[in-house]
Amino acid sequence: MKKAMLYPALIASIVLSLCGLLTCGTRDVFLPDCAPLETYEPDACAQYEELEIGDNLVYWRQRMLGGAIVEKDFIVYQFDKITKKLVSKIAQWRNDLPADIFTVITKEEAESMVSGTPLFSNLYIISPTSDVFPLNPTPKNPCWVVRTDVDGDQTTEIIDAVNGEHLGNGVSPPYASFSLTGPQDKKPCKGSWDRWYQSAQYWFDAMNYPCEAVQWPAQDKIQSHLQNRSTGLFYELAHGDSYSFYSGCTSKDKYESTTAKDMRRLISDYPEMRFAFIGSCEGMCKKGSGTFSNEFRKGSSSNTVTVGYCGMSEKHCSECWTYSVYWQDVLFDYMHKGKTVKQAFDLALANYPMCAGSNNCMRFAGDENFAGPYSR
Repeated sequence: MKKAMLYPALIASIVLSLCGLLTCGTRDVFLPDCAPLETYEPDACAQYEELEIGDNLVYWRQRMLGGAIVEKDFIVYQFDKITKKLVSKIAQWRNDLPADIFTVITKEEAESMVSGTPLFSNLYIISPTSDVFPLNPTPKNPCWVVRTDVDGDQTTEIIDAVNGEHLGNGVSPPYASFSLTGPQDKKPCKGSWDRWYQSAQYWFDAMNYPCEAVQWPAQDKIQSHLQNRSTGLFYELAHGDSYSFYSGCTSKDKYESTTAKDMRRLISDYPEMRFAFIGSCEGMCKKGSGTFSNEFRKGSSSNTVTVGYCGMSEKHCSECWTYSVYWQDVLFDYMHKGKTVKQAFDLALANYPMCAGSNNCMRFAGDENFAGPYSR
């Protein structure tokens, strides 16, 4: 039997910003060139992933410990692409963890302990400040986080990797100014993504666009904002895809859907939405005719923008999901400061590059030069 290790729930977080504003353009995978990084991390190039995001070279690493993802621990270096000078360093690193971990429960054993059909599993050391694994108290042992399918709905179950205890459920990502959140579960309908949609409300208010934030809105509430010319910022986080999302519940166990066709009909006599965040798991995978992205913009790429998720319920985006609230806070903060939405988008990716590169969990469409105003 392998020995168990216990961890105190302390966290050390350091954010160092060495420069301010960046202009951002296209985003591509960066071919290896460790020269800028070697000054700060000698002989560590192999530990970092490399990306080109806008005008910046970004090197980042997710902290791993004995095969476990240390949630919310990462380091990001941002360098100017031309001068190779350091622009910013962001480091979040717990100082209370041992050099290695030990587990008893295997992945296969953990997957046999959950309900439904396992989709994928990851070994985590859960952060005391976790948004997506909000357990109280924070587990001291490493945990298996198992994403499962239960009657077509995704759930996240957490199993202690040392003693096999079922610790509870995590917050699954939504799959397939107005801020709304739909229900997380049905049979019965329950739950919502409070931290996410309330973040949008906070930032929209800060930008001087008073925001109504609603949990499980009825369709007439959504209609009232689509057809209100003073509502120029729209945010949704709900189960769905590029063509429909579950905005509410018509009964205790039946979702109410809002579709892109509904959007086209409701917005037909009104201007395009200036900014829409489409936070369904597959919400921005498609952007063409008949999609939410296209209907919010009414097919235009002038003075209108959509931003959102693609593949957020898939394994390759599971790390990005744990940072998704932080990512949108950075996005909205830079929009608040007057950057174009595309610049804010790229800056958020530069801060949280686990959402960029081949993962490509965040998507953008529309006017790359648009920075408001957001009134219609």
